Amino acid sequence: MGDAVNPPREPRFVSLQWRFILPLFVVILVVAMGGAYLLANNVGGNMQLSQENLLLQSSRTISERAAALYQQQRQEAQLVAFTIGVAEAARDGNAVTLEKRLTAPARLAQLDSVIVTDAGGVEILGLLRTGSQGRGEYAVSTGTDLSAQPVVRGVLDDAYIGATGLLRTAENTLLYTAVPISIDETTVGVALVGQRLESVLAHLRGSTIIDVAFYGPDGALARTTFPLTDDTLAALQLTPEAFNHAVASAQPVQPLTISSQSYKTTAFPFQFGPNVLGVMAAFAPDALPALAHMGRQITGLVMALIAGAVVIVVFTGVNMMVVSRVNRVTNVANELLSGQAFARTQMQPTDEIGALGQALDRYADYVQERQDELRASLRRQRRETEHLTAVLQSLPDGVIVQDNDGRVLLMNELARKLLGSHRVFRSSGLADLTAAVTDVLGASLAPGIYMLGDPRRVELDDKMISAQAAAVLDLSGERVGTVIVLRDITSEVRLERARDALLNRFTQAVQQPMAEMARAEGNRQPQAALPRELARHAVTLQKLIAEMRDLSGVDAPGIREGQRPLLLDTLIWTVANEWRQIAQAANLTLDVQIERKGLYVLGDERRLRWAVGNLVDNAIKFTPPGGKISLDIRGESNGYALLRVRDNGVGITPDELPHVFTRFYRGSPVTPAGRAIHVPGMGQGLTVARQIVEGHGGRIELRSKPGQGTAVFLALPLTASVSLELPQMQVDMEGETVQIRHAHELLGGH
Repeated sequence: MGDAVNPPREPRFVSLQWRFILPLFVVILVVAMGGAYLLANNVGGNMQLSQENLLLQSSRTISERAAALYQQQRQEAQLVAFTIGVAEAARDGNAVTLEKRLTAPARLAQLDSVIVTDAGGVEILGLLRTGSQGRGEYAVSTGTDLSAQPVVRGVLDDAYIGATGLLRTAENTLLYTAVPISIDETTVGVALVGQRLESVLAHLRGSTIIDVAFYGPDGALARTTFPLTDDTLAALQLTPEAFNHAVASAQPVQPLTISSQSYKTTAFPFQFGPNVLGVMAAFAPDALPALAHMGRQITGLVMALIAGAVVIVVFTGVNMMVVSRVNRVTNVANELLSGQAFARTQMQPTDEIGALGQALDRYADYVQERQDELRASLRRQRRETEHLTAVLQSLPDGVIVQDNDGRVLLMNELARKLLGSHRVFRSSGLADLTAAVTDVLGASLAPGIYMLGDPRRVELDDKMISAQAAAVLDLSGERVGTVIVLRDITSEVRLERARDALLNRFTQAVQQPMAEMARAEGNRQPQAALPRELARHAVTLQKLIAEMRDLSGVDAPGIREGQRPLLLDTLIWTVANEWRQIAQAANLTLDVQIERKGLYVLGDERRLRWAVGNLVDNAIKFTPPGGKISLDIRGESNGYALLRVRDNGVGITPDELPHVFTRFYRGSPVTPAGRAIHVPGMGQGLTVARQIVEGHGGRIELRSKPGQGTAVFLALPLTASVSLELPQMQVDMEGETVQIRHAHELLGGH
């Protein structure tokens, strides 16, 4: 065997950015940053940081912060004075109202204290936070005489809007700002808001390098940010001369030693609003050499960073001009390779790289045009497929499309509902329709579609489906698939079976009287019995004919069209009169009981009489001679009239009771002696009765016990009576069952 040929080795790719530009960038960056750092150190070696300037700047900062704090306190005090209900409560001395109005705003503004006085300077309400650092609840005080305090007198006497001052408590000293509370330009009190002096100093201090101390109007040290020790207290004390000098004007910077630490200090008047409240002193540690050295180092680092930033900007520009343009062409090529058809460089041919990018864009446009043509062709095919699918979905029959191998390609929604799934299709036997395809096709149903055999009925679960198969041929005559059309014929089959059964029973009912008449003639029965038999069988035939007419069910729209207000009393008496003689002929008593007269229902009189009469008919048929039937109006409940048809007949067994409303269901009633009861009918009377009642918006329920009887309960919606005057009538019907009186008696008269 010959030597294997080694594949060519791919060259190692190294970007120009890593070969040339990046190393050059690193060298330039190091040189620039190092040179800038050394230059900054040499230039700044002779610079000195003035500690006096630091203290003077800190003094100005403290004064500016004090002015801002005063404006904030003044605004909070004015908010308190202008709060709804505060002025009236101050005028009336109502501390309860003030506490309700001011506690929540004080907590929201994080105020350490809020005080409201009357026009004489006596405290009406004082709120003082008990916790520290802005936490805790407010302690309430009242009755303190503050009229001698300068901050109160500045408002009451001097009419200052924003007077300031210090007030001391048992534990703290607070800085207050006061404004007047007025009603119709008349001062009725003073509102003061305050903060603890230690929190004020912490806010004014600003920097951790500087410490501050505050001296009150008497020159005594009030608060300081220094840790308090005996040496610190002694060193921080001001002489009266120094305090007075500081109140008049700022002191020059002076050296000071506190706990073996050298400081520079200056004192200046503490102006808070319109008042000078004392003296503020600022202290800076005597660390000028260290600070100067630190300043030079920081300056050098800043200069080095600036030089590095300049080099980075220059490198970024060069990179964008050369390497980024090459990378742009490379990235677009990779994106096109990964399927991003709309990627373009958008470059102009100003140089070789731009010309390369434009050539790549043109090639991508050509490929995109070809893809668009192919995509348009696919969209047309998809639209045709969707159109075919929509047509199949709109067909009134289920449609299944198969290929030559029997795989289901398409099944519309109706076919899925009829079968449930492809698995049911395979297990239902419908696939066998296309299994035996012969060379001889049936008659052409449409161009390219030929019927395969006759329609087949398939029973699936509780449905009967008619299936017709057809072969689909292409233009060359080759079979390309099969179409099966499904149709649900369950209702038609059931109707056919019901009609066949009804015709059978009708035939028996017609033949039975003829046979019995022949037997009577053979047995030479008395001629008097013959008319009764003829009448009985005539009733049977009439019943069968009526059931044939109502076999298709009750037309609910027809019920609504024939509705009108009906007086329930008249309806019940009419039904009782219709069935009274039949009940008497069966040796039964038919009673009517009306517990509530004058109820109206909206209904179709003919159908309601049929429904209630059918219930009375059933009661007559299944009640032995000597029994009793009751037709009752039991009153009304929740807008419904309540009726009941009750008998004391043979009753219905518990296993038959759930099926009594099923169409064509007929039970097996027996007498107490065990003899079967045979009555004419198709077993759909209760079904039609329920459809009529529910078509009127009502309900029907049946209860029964074997040997004790049956009760059927009906509920029909009530309605108002007609507005026209009812005609006066007097009907006298023979018998004891019913009496119909004047119309006004039917509406509740006696």
